Amino acid sequence: MGIRSQELIESVLYNPGNDYCLKDVDIQILADSYVLSALSKSAFQYLKEQWWLQQRREDISYKDFLTPLFKSYLSSLKFLDRDSEKVPQFKKLSQRAEAFERDVLSEVLLRAQSEQKEFLARSLSFMKELFLREEGDQRGVLQSDGHKGIELYRTFDGLDIIFELNYQLDREMKITQKKERLYEKAGVGVQSGYSTILLALAHLEEHYGLSGKKMVDLGSGYGRVGLVSALYCEEIDFIGYEYVAHRVDVSNRAAKNLELEKSLLFVTQDLSLSDFYIPQADIFYLYDPFTEETYHFILKQIVELSQLQRVIVVTKGNARAWLERISSDNNWSSPVFIDESNLCIFDSEEAK
Repeated sequence: MGIRSQELIESVLYNPGNDYCLKDVDIQILADSYVLSALSKSAFQYLKEQWWLQQRREDISYKDFLTPLFKSYLSSLKFLDRDSEKVPQFKKLSQRAEAFERDVLSEVLLRAQSEQKEFLARSLSFMKELFLREEGDQRGVLQSDGHKGIELYRTFDGLDIIFELNYQLDREMKITQKKERLYEKAGVGVQSGYSTILLALAHLEEHYGLSGKKMVDLGSGYGRVGLVSALYCEEIDFIGYEYVAHRVDVSNRAAKNLELEKSLLFVTQDLSLSDFYIPQADIFYLYDPFTEETYHFILKQIVELSQLQRVIVVTKGNARAWLERISSDNNWSSPVFIDESNLCIFDSEEAK
């Protein structure tokens, strides 16, 4: 990450009267600046809440309150230490960070598609490191104790603007089919969070490798999982199945715009149809997409495939309970829980 991105965001936050021009800024610096601005917005909201709580508990200076945070949750934002002797105006700083984030995204939309692709890849790489650090901060923390530090789950949803994921299309959807969980009018809620996807990919890359692997998303929504996976590793072969046609159209358009269509494809498909058979693949991703009947139908096929080859299944939501039963019944390896146990990875390799 270049120092110029820190200088740029620091100037925006603390010298709001200064004009800045993003037209000639290098695309990698724009990517770093986007991540820092979105992160700063969340950080100020977190600091405002934590400072208020701290003041209620004990008499402590703002500097003493801030110092340990820069060694942990705010380690990527040490430039915010600029005014550690006085309590800043959290709301104004958060608003400035949010406005700058919008300006960066608007500028990137004006750039060539090749630069947009570079921007996304760089941003995702930076975001992955932040998510891994957040994951480390939560290690050993009980869910009942709550989240420790800044919660980044929705911090970078603005990246959808560059992918051109138009969730407004869901507002007009009228589907009479009731046998599947289509999350009608769910918008961004139909997507796995960027943290979920990148943490899963980091784990898969470390333990199984991704290059040359085939990955299938069963219920792909607007295609976030596939788009991020293809940018993360262009040597992955990815196919996403989704019932709602307009979501598939948006997904494929994004793949084409980013020149990812050679390894990335989304298909409109009713997965409950008796003549549908899952393709042979190394990795399957399920974000609670089915009714009970379809779960039985699809998971039976996955189990049959697992008897011929090693299969990895990544689940989120209620799909986890289904896979836990399958894992136990078929003597698979113990599942791995990440993302504060919201994400579960199952491996068909027999338990030792």
